[in-house]
Amino acid sequence: MGEGLKESDILENTYVVIMAGGKGERFWPISTELAPKPFIKIINNNSLIQLTVKRINKILPLDRIFVVLGRRHLDIARQQLEGLPEENFIIEPEGRDTAPCIGFSALTLSDKNKDAVMVTLPADQYVMDVDGFNRTITNAVVFAKKGDYLVTIGIKPSRPETGYGYIKANKVFDIYGGVPCYRVERFVEKPNFETAVKYVEEGDYFWNGGIFIWKVGAVLKGIEHHMPELHEGLKNIKDIMKAKTKKGIDDVYRGLPRRSIDYGLMEKAENVLMLKGEFAWDDIGTWQALLRVLETDERGNCVHGDAVLIDTEGSVVYTDGLKAGVMGVSNLVVVASKEGVLVCHRDRSQDVREIARKIEAEKTRQ
Repeated sequence: MGEGLKESDILENTYVVIMAGGKGERFWPISTELAPKPFIKIINNNSLIQLTVKRINKILPLDRIFVVLGRRHLDIARQQLEGLPEENFIIEPEGRDTAPCIGFSALTLSDKNKDAVMVTLPADQYVMDVDGFNRTITNAVVFAKKGDYLVTIGIKPSRPETGYGYIKANKVFDIYGGVPCYRVERFVEKPNFETAVKYVEEGDYFWNGGIFIWKVGAVLKGIEHHMPELHEGLKNIKDIMKAKTKKGIDDVYRGLPRRSIDYGLMEKAENVLMLKGEFAWDDIGTWQALLRVLETDERGNCVHGDAVLIDTEGSVVYTDGLKAGVMGVSNLVVVASKEGVLVCHRDRSQDVREIARKIEAEKTRQ
């Protein structure tokens, strides 16, 4: 593909699939079964999924933006994503992790356009530099169109983060418009702090943001080679689709192996490429992350909602429909809603899911 192409030419046959699954348990008690993390209005009265659609809509029309989600979240998605065509909601019969979700979405796009290039985005990430993000995605499409490559975006780390997986870049594969694309040497799991410091110092390790760009044929071929059990299930679903009926898809889907796309495909494949994501990015995985992306007061507090703070510093205070008073503390997360109240040290915000799971288990026993 030649240099200097118009963006519209580069993005021809390009579609976006936004994955809006997951429970968002670390955002208890605001995140609920009917309104999980992607649908919480955290940033300037916008939910993360609304911001994701607005961001990519700057380079692609709404009719080429798809959202894959569970049926129970369809109503809130319709409310928040006005203008998205009804047929662009891909209903996942059951959460089976990212590999079945991506495979199912690739089949759906392939049925619409066999030459489709699929940009896969998580619904719950926050990107401050929208233009930089979209330039990177556009460049990634260029490399995805060069062959059956699995392209990902490696986020340049700004700190030694133990909550993310990492990607190690290898030699330059090709350059387009002055932007290099690298072969991927390996994916690595979430490291301990000492290892994360080493990765940042070495400079060729990048955060794995779960952003992927590929031809639908390339990812389905990769699944066939590396995940034969999933491939067999998807093949059955494709046969049902060809019969112009949806009857039976749910049963087949619920029998698909529960695997992440990282573990099932990306860590095994040899045709993986990576572009550097130089834009400011955060996956807002915990309450503490709000201190990185939202404005803080003169004492380093992030406050959302109706709250009074006295002699408090370095804390996240989030209220929804309730008034809260916080006094004489530091480095806490305080969340108050009609669903419950959370108080924890901000360093334990990764563990909030334990509370959500314990509450769910108690409900089940009742």
